[in-house]
Amino acid sequence: MISIFLTILKIIGIVLLSLLLLLVTVLLLILFVPVRYRVSGFRKQGDEVPVNVALKVTWLLHIVNVAFRYPEEAFIKVRLFCFTIFSTDKEQTSKKKKEQKDLSEEAIDKEEKPPEEEKKDIIGKQSEEKSKTATVGEETDNLEEELKEKEEAFEKEDDPKISNFIKKLFSILKNIKYTICQIYGKIKHIIKNIRYYIRILKSDTFKRAWSFCSREVFILLKSILPRKFSADFVVGTGDPASTAQILSIQGILYPLVGDHINITPDFEHSIVEGNFFVKGKITVWRILLIAVRVYFNRDLRRVIRLFKKEAA
Repeated sequence: MISIFLTILKIIGIVLLSLLLLLVTVLLLILFVPVRYRVSGFRKQGDEVPVNVALKVTWLLHIVNVAFRYPEEAFIKVRLFCFTIFSTDKEQTSKKKKEQKDLSEEAIDKEEKPPEEEKKDIIGKQSEEKSKTATVGEETDNLEEELKEKEEAFEKEDDPKISNFIKKLFSILKNIKYTICQIYGKIKHIIKNIRYYIRILKSDTFKRAWSFCSREVFILLKSILPRKFSADFVVGTGDPASTAQILSIQGILYPLVGDHINITPDFEHSIVEGNFFVKGKITVWRILLIAVRVYFNRDLRRVIRLFKKEAA
């Protein structure tokens, strides 16, 4: 009996240990296996769409695959192994089929409608218009009668007294004084807060927090930005001077982009066409590590508390 009980406990322990190992393996894969992305696009002169874009995101040797294309055959597709989990392509085709069916049914209904029903509809519309005009005439007559009654009542009333006029004048002056005092108090409070925030910006704590955040943001962008990119465009504005200015901007950016971006000028025509390609990867553990460092930074947390607190 005891041996059976121990065997059951052993099996339960093995199952729990295997589940724990599976969970740890999945967590390590999510943290350390990078998510790779690839973006490509092109533009042709005369196209209605400004640019055609294709995006592809893969993870874990293409086991998870996400594809997006716009606007040509615009759809999003998510695949796991060889199975499609989600796709908008089927939904769009079904919607188009439904719309076409609805349009065809409406056209058939219009064609099959007999002329007698059309005559009845026309007669009904004419009677409705007549009733509407009659109601509008009655409403205008009622409004004229009300205006006449108000004019007669106003003529019967006496002129307003001077005392009432003075009281109203004093109340208006009090309201003006109250609003001026309110505006003055708000301006004084705003100036006080501005001085308070300037003191924070000049403090050593803010300078340390700013340098820390700028360094972490630089590391984050370095890990997210694409590792490979290329672009090849034909650019022309129709004006040789402005086209030359674009080439001069490319020359200024050459130390940063190098030969990855190639621009061919067209000094005679107004044209922008070409293609581009971007490829990179994102690792989750780097983003998580930066988020933890930012969250537990004392200077940054203190600066946030000071900014939330207004000047006393």
